[in-house]
Amino acid sequence: MNTNGVRPIKSFQVDPIPSLIPYTFEKDAIRAMGGELAVGDCNTEADVLAQAQDAEILLLSWKPILTPDVMHALPNARLIIRWGVGYDMIDVAAATERGIAVANTPSYATEDVAEHAIALLMNCARRVAWFHERVRKGEFPYAMTNPIYRIAGKTLGLIGLGRIGTAVARRARGLGLRVSAHDTHLDDDLIRARGAEPRTFEQVLSESDFVSIHVPLNGMTKKLMDAAAIATMKPGAYLINTSRGPVLDEAALRAALERGHLAGAGLDVFEQEPLPADSPLRKMEHVVLTPHMAAYSEESWQALRQEMCDTIAAWMRDGWSAHIVNPEVRAHLRARRVRRD
Repeated sequence: MNTNGVRPIKSFQVDPIPSLIPYTFEKDAIRAMGGELAVGDCNTEADVLAQAQDAEILLLSWKPILTPDVMHALPNARLIIRWGVGYDMIDVAAATERGIAVANTPSYATEDVAEHAIALLMNCARRVAWFHERVRKGEFPYAMTNPIYRIAGKTLGLIGLGRIGTAVARRARGLGLRVSAHDTHLDDDLIRARGAEPRTFEQVLSESDFVSIHVPLNGMTKKLMDAAAIATMKPGAYLINTSRGPVLDEAALRAALERGHLAGAGLDVFEQEPLPADSPLRKMEHVVLTPHMAAYSEESWQALRQEMCDTIAAWMRDGWSAHIVNPEVRAHLRARRVRRD
């Protein structure tokens, strides 16, 4: 508490990440700024209302429980920060309407997700997982059992050329791949400056040997890769998804794999997570699956924690952050309620 009786700005972790408990790094950093962090244990809207009434800053991991009703019922809340790049679990329009800023951590895991996308691509193309499983079972299959084609000289098409897509493009060129991209937010010159040849959505799909998805999940991108889009893909191509599961229609993907239109897929994200035990994807050959872990590395994890603290520091210092995704809220941002004893 300050000498004038005003209590420090309170941050509240809504849904704790088990491996970070007790959040010592964050608590120490925020305390050094003159603030405080409380770690909640919220699974429902009622939990948030019971535990976060006096918090100005809400930290959210994954659970979509900061609903418009909750935002309305927390009059002290002025900033929501998402642990990660995507913020599809937050109703940004509702937050803006209520004068609440929303921020993400845009630098998180750019290099790591790019590395993972390339790893999935190479695993699919070289049939690594398929051969690995058979050798583990005591087999030693003939190499020609599955056709393998050289990666160098093939075309990688990127759907989305933001931070991660650009990092993928840089790595792909180093492997000798031609790179094309479609991004509705970039003009052709900027796409070229980021190392890719600009193409339409349909051209990327129809011309690419590998298609890798790097878009956020929103109303425009949900089921972006539906049956029609997948049918447009080049026969024998591979689909890589490290963005969000609902961007891809899994039923349409399975159908395309079953009829042989696509040669394989590499998936780190799924429509339902964890991936159900009875999902047909688990049994499909030439589908490489990882458990939504592309963003993880020891380095990315620590950088994420620091970026969260940096955003809180900027907010406490300036009442704003460069990481806010709804800057239009600034004109009618909620007034701070001074906390006193």
